[in-house]
Amino acid sequence: MSAVDNGEEVLQSTTYESGIDEEDGGDHEEGDEPSTESPSSLLFEALKKSVDASLKNLSKKSASLQRELEKAQSLEETMVRAQLIVSNLYRLPPGITSAEVEDWENDGKLVRLELNTKKYGSAQEEADALFALARKMKRGSIVVEDLLQKSLEGEEIMRDALLDLETISTDDASIDEGRLVLIQERLERTSKKTGFRSPNLDADGEGTSEKAHRGRTNKRGGDNARNKPNPRELTSPSGHRVLVGRNRRDNDALCFQLSKPTDTWLHSRGCPGAHVLLCCRRGSPEVTDADLQFAANLAAFYSDARTELRAKVTTASPKHITKPRGAPMGAVSLRQEGKTLIGKPGDVSDDLKEAREKSGAAWDEMGYRKLGTRARNKKSAAATEKARKAKGREEARDKSKRRKRKEEQDWY
Repeated sequence: MSAVDNGEEVLQSTTYESGIDEEDGGDHEEGDEPSTESPSSLLFEALKKSVDASLKNLSKKSASLQRELEKAQSLEETMVRAQLIVSNLYRLPPGITSAEVEDWENDGKLVRLELNTKKYGSAQEEADALFALARKMKRGSIVVEDLLQKSLEGEEIMRDALLDLETISTDDASIDEGRLVLIQERLERTSKKTGFRSPNLDADGEGTSEKAHRGRTNKRGGDNARNKPNPRELTSPSGHRVLVGRNRRDNDALCFQLSKPTDTWLHSRGCPGAHVLLCCRRGSPEVTDADLQFAANLAAFYSDARTELRAKVTTASPKHITKPRGAPMGAVSLRQEGKTLIGKPGDVSDDLKEAREKSGAAWDEMGYRKLGTRARNKKSAAATEKARKAKGREEARDKSKRRKRKEEQDWY
């Protein structure tokens, strides 16, 4: 019996992201060479180094902005002096350098007012200059306060991430892979606020920032051997090749380099996961329901829905896959969806389950990962994404209204 829900094809722009199976150096298949240090440990050290660097830069920025704000906050003293000069202009004829005047802000107390005769020709000229300076300082203080607030928020995000990184590793041999990658994804989403640069793990285990990695690759003409896609390759019941992305780079390659219009792309609906490509090339047998079910099971297993008994899986033709502007590696949008399949993660082969268990991301019959975390619920993830988009639209409308009101107020 097929597990295919025959639904109408719909036009939409859903974004599918890489999930917890897709970090560099994914789980090892049988026969892989054991490394001296696990990929999770390497990613942990690289993330911690990047977070420390970002936090240090934010702290320097906040300190600099704080000094600028203190300068801008001398606005009150400047205004007081300007008001004092203006209220006593009749006592300050040209050529005078100082005078005893009454400060009406302090109940008419007599104060000694020294004029800056070297810089200004008269008391009126000095008062005008002080008022102009005060207006400039007021505008600057508003900008600096906003920048300082954003910098402090970025520091808080980095400190929270650093604390989370310290709590997921109880010792050198035990690192919660699922939580580690979730922390990395959260840092990438907030990178505009924090300046965080996601690390890429080199072949020798060295962690470098994504921006530095891109720059180095461009200068050297491309690291073809290192960046060559290496997806998992399995065979469907009818003999078709099925490719499963191991990381974000593989996912991009499956969508835009290795796919053909006759292939079928699959991804677990509503949660992060690996991209799966069911290849159907010229001369190969027709794709059967068993082949689609086989690929759907893999898409569900290599996703956050692996602890579910049944999970919906989206299908699409590669020709309908697009890359959103500014989207991170591994994130794509669909112009048109195909059929919705029902994947059964528990039906994958025992070899794949054993390989995942060796990688430290096993799960039990109760739906809990061996390392203590539970897969995110698909419906909850979809609802969160919907609420985020709705909030973004509402903020855009409010911003447009405020801009229109300001334009009306500035019109004379």
